[in-house]
Amino acid sequence: MIFLKQTIDYFGLLLSITILLPAVFAWLISYLTNTAGSIISEKFGSHFYLVISSIGVIIHELSHLIMALLFGHHIENFRLLQLPKNGQVGFVTHSANPKNPWQAFGNLLIGFAPMIGNSLTIYLLTRYLQPNVFYLQVSFNWQLLYWLLIVFSLSLGIGLSHEDFENSMQGMWIAILLLIIAALTLQLTHIILIDRLFTFIQQEASLFVIALAIAVIDFLIAKVITFF
Repeated sequence: MIFLKQTIDYFGLLLSITILLPAVFAWLISYLTNTAGSIISEKFGSHFYLVISSIGVIIHELSHLIMALLFGHHIENFRLLQLPKNGQVGFVTHSANPKNPWQAFGNLLIGFAPMIGNSLTIYLLTRYLQPNVFYLQVSFNWQLLYWLLIVFSLSLGIGLSHEDFENSMQGMWIAILLLIIAALTLQLTHIILIDRLFTFIQQEASLFVIALAIAVIDFLIAKVITFF
């Protein structure tokens, strides 16, 4: 009975770390950034939105593309950036063998890839241009302006579309099976203790809160400019 309870505890924590927390924050961040993009497009036109979000869109689509290739999907067509067409400024169409577990699982990460790609790019850019930001210090110079503009573009491109979320669901059953196996393995080996997983959740949540704060800033900027 204790074995089963602890296995369930492991599974619940792993599920929270890998799926529940990322999914909740991904939805919130996507809602805010996508809404900000819609506001800017309505106020200044879709072409203006394309210009200011171009870096973010390219990294967004490139993240989908790279992840699809890693999981062996067939790339049918893609545009890293294009003039607005049917509401799209970029796309990647790919297909997979539904009987291939590796490719099926890949759908989960392909859908969420921009959250990884755009966030990582923001992190690396900050480390290069404004490393003092990590210590809550800001140096007012031209590099700060470049950093702000590029981060704004990257954050506008971080949001997931409805199709991205739908695509991710296709790999969910494989992910759940892997988490069950991982929970049983951790319970048998105790390589990672439950307390360590709790600590990791706190650290992960802190990173997501920072990303959410950036999305809120995007949303507020979009709201403010509608008054001018």
